[in-house]
Amino acid sequence: MTPIHKLRGVGPALAKVLQDHGVRSVEDLAGMDDAGLRGIPGIGASRAAALTALASEAADTGAEDRPAQAAAVKPVNGNAAPGTGGGQAEASQAQPSQEEMDRKLAEAEAARKAAEEKAAKAKAKAAKAKRKAANLSEEFAAAKIKAKLKAKKMKAKAKKAIEKEKAKAQAILEGKTGEKKKKKAKK
Repeated sequence: MTPIHKLRGVGPALAKVLQDHGVRSVEDLAGMDDAGLRGIPGIGASRAAALTALASEAADTGAEDRPAQAAAVKPVNGNAAPGTGGGQAEASQAQPSQEEMDRKLAEAEAARKAAEEKAAKAKAKAAKAKRKAANLSEEFAAAKIKAKLKAKKMKAKAKKAIEKEKAKAQAILEGKTGEKKKKKAKK
């Protein structure tokens, strides 16, 4: 028996409604008439006709194919069933082997771990860059303060030198003025 949710066009919600009304398999649905289906909420005349047609087709196809599929997949004494032309090889092409699935799963897990490691490294690198930027910011602030203090000292020193030079110039001028007065007084 084929579960009802395997039928094309039957989603989870419709499958639940059908199962709630006693339709459990595709074969059950194929055996129902349109009037019986129309009695189920949410199923109108056109949907009922489409569902019964799909179910009948699936039931007919499934019944005809099942023995051939079983013979093609089931080996006899380690050999393929007669008339299948190596049915086990065909079956293994249709579905991947357990070893292949395990290998692919291992590859996917390795890729996931590599991505996690890469993300962790990037996060650590970003944290390091943030710390470095904070340190540089502190150093810049300290250098700025130091430069201001140095400029203030140099300005004070230059001011003193200017005052000293002014005093010398004043003294020289006073000395010359004093000499002129002495000369005038002698004359």
